[in-house]
Amino acid sequence: MKYILILFLVLSCSANAQLKFIIEDFEGFADGNTDLGPNGVFVFGNMHAGIETQKPVHKSYSGDRDICISKNGKEEFGGWGKGIGLNVELDPYKDHLNFYVYQSVPGDTGTVKIELQEDDNGDNTYQKEMDDSWVYKYKLDGKSSWELVSIPLSGFRDDNYGGDGVFNVNYREGKLMCFIMTFQNAARYKEGESWYFDFICFSQGKLPVGNALFDAPVVSPGGYCSLGAWSKEGNMANFTDIASAFEKNFKPEWDKNLGVVHFFQPFAFDGGDQQNLYPSVERINKVIQQGYMPMITLEDHFVNSKSTLKQPNLYSIVEGHFDPFFTEWAKQIKQVKGTVLLRILHEFNGDWYPWCIVNNDKNPQLLITAFRRIHDIFNAQGVKNVKFIWCPNSMSWPQENWNFIMNAYPGDDYVDYVGLDIYNGAGKDLSVWRSFRKEGIENYFIITQRLPTKPVFVCETASRERESFESTASQDKAGWIRQTSEALSTDMSGVRLFAWFNEKKTFRIDTSPGSKTAYLEYILKNDHFKPGTSYIPLLVGR
Repeated sequence: MKYILILFLVLSCSANAQLKFIIEDFEGFADGNTDLGPNGVFVFGNMHAGIETQKPVHKSYSGDRDICISKNGKEEFGGWGKGIGLNVELDPYKDHLNFYVYQSVPGDTGTVKIELQEDDNGDNTYQKEMDDSWVYKYKLDGKSSWELVSIPLSGFRDDNYGGDGVFNVNYREGKLMCFIMTFQNAARYKEGESWYFDFICFSQGKLPVGNALFDAPVVSPGGYCSLGAWSKEGNMANFTDIASAFEKNFKPEWDKNLGVVHFFQPFAFDGGDQQNLYPSVERINKVIQQGYMPMITLEDHFVNSKSTLKQPNLYSIVEGHFDPFFTEWAKQIKQVKGTVLLRILHEFNGDWYPWCIVNNDKNPQLLITAFRRIHDIFNAQGVKNVKFIWCPNSMSWPQENWNFIMNAYPGDDYVDYVGLDIYNGAGKDLSVWRSFRKEGIENYFIITQRLPTKPVFVCETASRERESFESTASQDKAGWIRQTSEALSTDMSGVRLFAWFNEKKTFRIDTSPGSKTAYLEYILKNDHFKPGTSYIPLLVGR
């Protein structure tokens, strides 16, 4: 047998333990089994699966829902799994696979075979002839109580000789295609015998937990997160209305202010193809005078353009076609009487903007060169009051090796802060529901590990409401916000700015009384989240 690691086991100390990637936390599911297929969950053989809500106590780490696997058939085998098909940065020398498990029948010490299938040859499918399958057999302890299982990846062995015998699950060599759990004693189990699983995930070191089994990890005191927002009122360039429109949702219960006002400025709004939208020094100064810090997203495209000409891309920036425009921008920002947070070329690892890497010959070096060019133009004008934000999306799309976010990092000398945009429900079609922690943790881990000196901002975030045709047993937007608060004050406590995207009908914070109340109770009234700008100077002075 081939092993990931022979006679050498690295156990990370608890100080270095950190959640890395969530295979499934089941928070987006409704009770029952209607959501399994759309979420990539499957069963086989004599097993049946259904989602159940934890009652009566919410478990802060694993959440409100788990999956129940029960024997329901005469076949001699059975199990369940989750299709993944993503690049996941896993380290076989340090990382663990974790899950919570509970079995309904005490004393039964059956064995489950846990299988991780990978794609070695880059064809986005698992084939026995070409790829590896890594296996670990875990003996259930027979307890009729919840337990947390944490298995080092170094303990998995290669169970298929078709691949290259190397654990290739990363952005350079291969994708994690599937997680499968097979019951080795399935034939002897009694009809209806059940097992419950939750929070299947990977971590660096053992999964960090708090004082109790389901407590999220305790973080050191002194952590904080400032608050910001973008709101549609900014479309009329009345930037101070952004904050007031958002804040009024929570008065009189909350009488404080946000810290950051976020607004977007494209090349032009007028439907043409000539760049003519420059920052208004007067309006930005007004934001600062009223006690807020401005965060501007400079969008390198023409909004509402009716021209047949192509939108600007990275080549047009790298070749200098917009140097005069950026120069004038720099001159205007220089006149602002305060610090400006400037976000450029954001969400470059998606496929929806003309500056996205996929739309520029899949070449991340172009993003680096373009980012540096804009930055250098500001430097050439002697602009001292601007801080640059490099901001990938929470998930890279498409999932390909060239679209790894660190391939497009401009360098520490060009980036002051690192951002992430984390949404539940973005996209053209009704999307799969994802918790904030599930959607954001992978790139958060990569950023905090690779760029430990750079403060992290969540520059855009929001959740949709459930649609009327979706099950009322599903998690709602209020529940999503509650778990977001838990994630930001535990696993993702390095985030220093949380800015709500208060736009579009489904994303606004006031789409339901429940979502407003959840934001008030779990964000605004949580001491981890700081109003105003009193904490922001700790960052801008860096």
